[in-house]
Amino acid sequence: MAKRNRKYKDSVFTDLFGSDRDGKKNFLELYNALSGNNYGLEQISLERKVIEQSLYKTFNNDVSWEIDGKLIVLIEHQSTINENMPLRCLEYVTRIYEGIVPIKQRYAEKVYKIPNPDFYVVYVGKKEQPLESDLRLSDAFYVKDGSKLELVVKVKNCSDSKLLPIDGNCDILKEYCQFIEIVEQNYNRLFPKKSFRTAIEIAMEKGILTDYLDRKSREVINMLCAKYDYKMDIAVKQEEAFENGMEAKALEAAKNLFQMNMGTPEQIAQATGLSLEQVLKLQSECQTT
Repeated sequence: MAKRNRKYKDSVFTDLFGSDRDGKKNFLELYNALSGNNYGLEQISLERKVIEQSLYKTFNNDVSWEIDGKLIVLIEHQSTINENMPLRCLEYVTRIYEGIVPIKQRYAEKVYKIPNPDFYVVYVGKKEQPLESDLRLSDAFYVKDGSKLELVVKVKNCSDSKLLPIDGNCDILKEYCQFIEIVEQNYNRLFPKKSFRTAIEIAMEKGILTDYLDRKSREVINMLCAKYDYKMDIAVKQEEAFENGMEAKALEAAKNLFQMNMGTPEQIAQATGLSLEQVLKLQSECQTT
């Protein structure tokens, strides 16, 4: 189980398009594909933007770069599209701006220029999604009244490496998606590290991310372990929340049965799925109220 409140770690996505030796080159290739631009490394200035705290509790799967006065935030999203992403991006970009603008300048009369932001979610989940869509902060407002605060996140569906809408000019993203597919196909929760090693071997045999995986196979395995620990942690929490909710409903049903004098403790336990001990305790509580 993933440890809570530990130091945040890169995901493979963040490392490949951010922290890695070739992260700057990979990011620019991906950004060109997403935005329709054709920048070369020699043409522009690129600076990585990193904040200490991540919006994600276990590992970091966001990539932020400032490119010629424009702030680009890329977020990888799997499983489902989170419709709260604009709100989370608002929090995220605010923290980046706090790191850019000196405190004294925030109270100066003269405006302090900040980079224009663009937000992208690179979706690689398995649920059907349109090829491209927008998530808007204003969709979360109680009333859509033309309020001036808005933040738009562009969602690019890259879930199938064979049907990528941008695969023609972004080989690195295509290979990344192919690698994730191989990881998913070979994942074994009983032997995760072994399954990740197998996935890396298969990918390299197929010529997928060969240089990256050859240089960083051990780090990739550790990043994948952190990611899948996180997924398991979330799944357990969801299951616990569901079970707690079901138990609360069962207790309420048993309480109603006692109040209506319908059945013995043994019968009520059988009907609600509660233990006899729980039912007897509830019966005692009902008798004292």
